[in-house]
Amino acid sequence: MKRSVSHVAMALALTLGVTAVGGVSAPAYAQKKQEKESSLEISEAFQPHAIAIQESVNGTADNPELKAASDQAMTALNNTLSADDDAARAAAQSQLEAARARVDQLMGGVTAKMAAARPTITTPDDRLFFGQMELNVGQKMADFSMQNSGINQMIDSGKLPAEELPRYHYFAGQTAFNAQDYAKARTALQQAVDGGYTESNAEKLLVDAYFRDDMTAEGLTKLRSMIDARQAAGQPVPEGWAFDGLAASVNQGQTAQAYDWGLLTLQTDSRQQARNQAYKIVEVYTPNFSDEEQLDLLRLMARDNGITDNRQALAYIELMQPLRRPGEAKTFTDSSTQLPTGNSMVTEAARVGADRYDQTLRELDADAASATGDGALAVADTYLGYGKAAEAEAMYRKALETGAADKAKAQMGLGIALADQGKMAEAKQAFGEITGGNRASLAKAWIAYADMKAG
Repeated sequence: MKRSVSHVAMALALTLGVTAVGGVSAPAYAQKKQEKESSLEISEAFQPHAIAIQESVNGTADNPELKAASDQAMTALNNTLSADDDAARAAAQSQLEAARARVDQLMGGVTAKMAAARPTITTPDDRLFFGQMELNVGQKMADFSMQNSGINQMIDSGKLPAEELPRYHYFAGQTAFNAQDYAKARTALQQAVDGGYTESNAEKLLVDAYFRDDMTAEGLTKLRSMIDARQAAGQPVPEGWAFDGLAASVNQGQTAQAYDWGLLTLQTDSRQQARNQAYKIVEVYTPNFSDEEQLDLLRLMARDNGITDNRQALAYIELMQPLRRPGEAKTFTDSSTQLPTGNSMVTEAARVGADRYDQTLRELDADAASATGDGALAVADTYLGYGKAAEAEAMYRKALETGAADKAKAQMGLGIALADQGKMAEAKQAFGEITGGNRASLAKAWIAYADMKAG
């Protein structure tokens, strides 16, 4: 069956993960250090600046006006980032600058004090203290670049405990990402991941830093390596990772990769909306599937509520051949909500399904005992369409034992019949024995379905 791809827009509405904009709380170590500032060895040149900055920061800790101005800055920043047009963005930017100026004023001109202090930093403790203050001020001003600078000052001081460095690199990467400095974000986040930091979705944020910088190929390579590493270690792949790879590959028009990412989404993501999108891509971009292989994909989609539009429903009817499989035709036309009204193919499938249902079933029962090889395979496949999974299982086994030519088809049918009976462990074993050709990749999707149903 020839499939059209024209209905799949390249700008498919698959969304990449969006990192919420928000301030970075001062890390616990930084907060503890602030309680012990008397133990810092502040240089003589830096000391008066440190005192002036600390007075600005500490003197406004409970100031309601400052809190209001800080909240206004964060709101304006969010409005700037989410603006739909240049005029709205310019208006929000103006509000942001006004709010930041108000924060600076309420903090006694703290930005000028920090600018004067920066050239006098000479010791590691100077740098650590300055970084803490810069992070604090950056949070109040909703200024991610300032927050990032403060965190990097703390890292560069060399005073942070070694075991805390991966977490600080993550904070540095997060603030750089939110400041839209994606190159700097990638460097910091890679350091965090290399240091063993995996909390807060650090790995996925690293991938997003490639995607946001129009480095899709590099981002997909990085994402796939992370997924492969987790699978090799027997660890679960977080939901959404493979789907984001699917989104990126589709939006780049990479059809071969999109098919692979679609299958990977089916293997790792239990969210129905994500699975439905993946089915759309896999069904359209199947690499030279035969009609029988495509039918087994659509059977999976039907069982997983993945047939979500008229075109898919009509493709299923065409491939099942109602005259050959009236039980499958009747079951589908009686239950599907995606059938177009007034369509002649649907009307004919429903008629054939009703008219031939009982007669064909009697013929199957009569032929089953003597059928072998390919004949047994045909009987098994028709039984499967009737929902007679136990009978189908027996005939698929018989087909395999008596020389059916298409062993992969028989093996897949056996797996489907076992899954339909709830024998998920046996079904996975049957699917797992398919090791070559197109059915091998399709079997992985069926295994994922069996895993999901097994809970």
